Amino acid sequence: MRKPVVGISYKTYVNTIDKATELVKALAEVAKNENEVEKFAFPSLGVLYPAAQALKGSEIAFGAQNISPYENGAYTGEISIESIIDMGATHVEIGHAERQHIFHETLEMIHLKTKLTLEKGLTPVLCIGEEAYLENKSERKQVLKEQILTSFGEVDTQHIGRVILAYEPVWAIGKAEAANAAYVHQTHELIREIVKEAYHTETAEAIRIIYGGSVSKDNVYEIITHDDVDGVFIGRFGHDPANYKQILHTVKQVKIK
Repeated sequence: MRKPVVGISYKTYVNTIDKATELVKALAEVAKNENEVEKFAFPSLGVLYPAAQALKGSEIAFGAQNISPYENGAYTGEISIESIIDMGATHVEIGHAERQHIFHETLEMIHLKTKLTLEKGLTPVLCIGEEAYLENKSERKQVLKEQILTSFGEVDTQHIGRVILAYEPVWAIGKAEAANAAYVHQTHELIREIVKEAYHTETAEAIRIIYGGSVSKDNVYEIITHDDVDGVFIGRFGHDPANYKQILHTVKQVKIK
């Protein structure tokens, strides 16, 4: 059985040491004794180290919202995977739509980051998603297939099952409501189908696919009640630890049978 996942990213909303450490400590407190669900948090990069220290010994893993595609070298302003490993990170968020649109990150760069993350033994949380609502299944599948296969590129196929695919339709990020649950379920089926066709059944069954894009305590139940949805990736609705706790509890109720 695939272990369910609840991840959270703070983007650059929580940027002071005091606020960031207070928030992740509160998350760790409400997440106690929920070890049936894998949990990770992506603090703002500026407070990554103190947040990591605050999470040490808790049930919540942490990681970085971005890394350099290169381990070491003359790459001014980048954060090296060497640094986040030294801090104890286990996850790396890769290819978020904002990285692509605002900072012009390409699929080739995303591939390099994915490959490096896997080679270093960390878990990539690889973001994928279509720009606009696509009713046509074949069209949607083709868009996602290009993203997935280009991002994986030369990755050793034996490592692909370790990736967490975060399906985040760009048109639903930061909106008042998430994508329709039926649309999400259908898309997760398409994603698993893409992996199965490109690699093999075992890899497709192992890889975890989570949904992100305006996930809240009010919509999480209907989103995750499908076998191909392995969890959620929370944004602003998880800034309140009480909301986070309710989302986590719902995922556990549905997925742990």
